[in-house]
Amino acid sequence: MPAHLIIEDGQPSWWDSADIWVVPGNDPNGPPGAPIAGTANYLWGRVHNTGNSASNGVRVDFYWADPSGQIAVGAATQVGSAFADLPPGATQEVLCLVPWVPVIVNGGHECLLAVAHGAGDINPLPDPLPNGFPFQPKQHEQIAQRNVTVVLAARRAQLLAVTVAALPRAIKKVELQLEHGGALPENLLATLGLERWQAAKDARVEAGLARSPHCDGDGPGEQKLALEVPRGQSLAIYLSLRADALPERQYALLRVLETQEGKVMGGITYVVVDLEQQQGQDHGQEQHSPEEQAS
Repeated sequence: MPAHLIIEDGQPSWWDSADIWVVPGNDPNGPPGAPIAGTANYLWGRVHNTGNSASNGVRVDFYWADPSGQIAVGAATQVGSAFADLPPGATQEVLCLVPWVPVIVNGGHECLLAVAHGAGDINPLPDPLPNGFPFQPKQHEQIAQRNVTVVLAARRAQLLAVTVAALPRAIKKVELQLEHGGALPENLLATLGLERWQAAKDARVEAGLARSPHCDGDGPGEQKLALEVPRGQSLAIYLSLRADALPERQYALLRVLETQEGKVMGGITYVVVDLEQQQGQDHGQEQHSPEEQAS
């Protein structure tokens, strides 16, 4: 059997991959967490070789894109690459050699992708990926997507932009819809700096979709929105999000699903947390002695 390169998808939503994570700050070996806009952040990936042959000189390319369900080459910006030699059955964590500075206009709420290219892979990808090539993690095991963003709970509605882009040769007809509730795996929470946090049982999150920005008085928007995007163009949709205070170390989930004829084509996961509770937790940890932390 040849080499078999995999960057694992998230479960149950493939765009929730825990094999891609961010380390904010100047130390690439620091703790993982949410990216900080306008400053240097480091991107990490985890690549596996489940085949029976080695793959040396594996290159993992990292990309960022505006928040969107489906992403294609040309709509994503390459950050840099990481390299690894993978014997049969090996797993390696790799660091992107170029720091990533998230754009301030999105507040750091970008989607991330990792793509592995390696010699002797059982089902190699085109290298380089051609313009318009759709990143499809469900079809390509060497591709993973991390469309997960942490949002701070706020009593006033905040607006988050979601991009829907059409490929150059076809009109895109899709539906965006909201999905409330659920929980994230522990390994994914750890990469967000939310280790041992729990899903809130009674979270009050008010959210809606709209074609244009609107204020609190206009209402939250729609739970479903049908869209038609001309070929080669993109459309901005606005997510209005408001959440009451959450209990300490608890989070609420909201997903924006992009569907086509009832089939989920992609999505974005928003993890709503309470900043004051998080700061309180961090402050409490600072008061512990090293012996208490070790226990």
